[in-house]
Amino acid sequence: MIPVMPPTVSRRALLRSGGLVGLAGLLAACDGSEGPDSTSPTGAVEPDDPTTWPPDTTLLLSARRRVHGYLAALEVVEVPSGRASRLRDAWEAQLETVEQLVTLGGVPLPAPPTDPVVTAAPDDTARTTAPTDDADRTAGPERPPADRLGQVLRADVTEALRDASTATPTHLAMLVSVAAQHAASAQELGAAVDWPPLAGPRDAAAVALLAALRPAVFGLEVLAARSRGEERADYESVLEEVAGLTRQLTSLAGRAAPVPPLGYDLPEPLADREDRRDLAVRLVADVAPAALTTATRVSGDVAQLTGVARVVAEAVSWDRRLGGRGSPFPGMTAP
Repeated sequence: MIPVMPPTVSRRALLRSGGLVGLAGLLAACDGSEGPDSTSPTGAVEPDDPTTWPPDTTLLLSARRRVHGYLAALEVVEVPSGRASRLRDAWEAQLETVEQLVTLGGVPLPAPPTDPVVTAAPDDTARTTAPTDDADRTAGPERPPADRLGQVLRADVTEALRDASTATPTHLAMLVSVAAQHAASAQELGAAVDWPPLAGPRDAAAVALLAALRPAVFGLEVLAARSRGEERADYESVLEEVAGLTRQLTSLAGRAAPVPPLGYDLPEPLADREDRRDLAVRLVADVAPAALTTATRVSGDVAQLTGVARVVAEAVSWDRRLGGRGSPFPGMTAP
């Protein structure tokens, strides 16, 4: 049977539980006692003193700064409306979650950055071709191409993963997930990340990931064999990348890698194109959660965390190419 990843804890549930804890602290403070509650997680926080902030707060604020910049740039660059809408929805969801985590820790949010990460071309670079209608006559400066924003995202991935390597287990997986989503977005905007050679996860940490990659290879092989034309080409292009990554992870796992089974059970009859496509999406959807489960095992190792983020980012790309819906936090339940 194809392994099903255990459900991850919803980030929204964590936020709600955090809110309930904060409410309980507020009610307890009404018992007539004076002075701050020493048991409150926010009682000792000084807004102007980062040394009193909860762990990871500065990392969350750095992520907030980056996402704010991307959202502002999205209004400047030339991106097809459908793609811009998807990216905007994802980044706004990331921003909302990060800001809630900061404020639940008792730290007030600073003013968002105002400097755009991508600026429009000056007026003298406006179109020189003759306008074809009234709208073109008043169009103004030409908008920068989408890959300008993609290049910013690509350049930020290194910093984001360096930040993540110092995170506590509480926020590590989320920060890696967000960095991976940004790497995948850079590729979608025409500026694919030039990943270094895969350095991890390795040894026993790679085993859970192989448990998701191997059935994906098997299932995609079956789907390709039962398809024709463009549909088959879609499965084969993703299969080539999944199989290549599986070989690399098998090598990194070394002696810890179990012997793969001869096959996996698949739902039958798979005679309908929609059923085949749905199975393909479900097969690659298992990869990102499996990768994130290894993040805490390689915490502090930037090279291996980069490998984890790369796997998640590639899984995002496969999902998109196969028609999946995507997620602001790939590999995690929706916040």
